[in-house]
Amino acid sequence: MEHLERIKERIEKGEKLARKSYTNKDGIAYARKQSKDKYLEIAKQTGSFELHKWSNEQRDSFFNTIILNYLDFESELADEGIKSKTEI
Repeated sequence: MEHLERIKERIEKGEKLARKSYTNKDGIAYARKQSKDKYLEIAKQTGSFELHKWSNEQRDSFFNTIILNYLDFESELADEGIKSKTEI
């Protein structure tokens, strides 16, 4: 837990964490498509398609949806052992 506290402190100070992960283009495309309904829902609530006009809670909710959809895709790949889009 001490390690998590150090990370939290670094983030609060505005430090960037080292990039150790990379994304999958297919996973990004999947997450974007799956997150469209959430985007339209919040845009309708706010009357704006501009993210900077949304509340922090709305932006967090939208980004959470994107991230969860991306992780769903990657988890499916890991569970099924699929290595390329040609096998999907």
